[in-house]
Amino acid sequence: MLRRAELWGGLFWLAVGAFVTWQGWLLELGTLREPGSGFVFFWLGIGISALSVSIVLAGVRGEGPVLGELWRGARWRNVVMVISALIAFGFLFQQLGFVVCSLALLLFLMTVVDPVSPKLSIPISLVASVGVWYVLEKVLLVQLPKGSWLEGLPYLSWLAG
Repeated sequence: MLRRAELWGGLFWLAVGAFVTWQGWLLELGTLREPGSGFVFFWLGIGISALSVSIVLAGVRGEGPVLGELWRGARWRNVVMVISALIAFGFLFQQLGFVVCSLALLLFLMTVVDPVSPKLSIPISLVASVGVWYVLEKVLLVQLPKGSWLEGLPYLSWLAG
């Protein structure tokens, strides 16, 4: 029972759910008509906790793989590359802007980490990056970083707004 992956994973998410619930409670719940700043966090934490309890119960019943089997065959090189790429994305996001960073991230993931044909990876990366930018920036009116490198480049003014 104690060696089951579900038990430990469920306990981890139960702790995360309890923490999110507690922080939501501290932020003030408000009412259903006028929710406070912690309303969504509180109920999200309750949901995470409820789902994690079902996972813990499955682990207690002895279902699922043993913890040692969970990581057998993992491609650690790819894990390290993805984490490194996400860290670089976070550091370069303000300077290069959303479109350039997301395009570079997707191209890296689809050409280096889990290779896909360039005939697929390039158009998918372009459409996904510009498409998500368009939805966020133009439809939902979310302000995304443009990137300081865009200043003085009039032919890319469509990215600036």
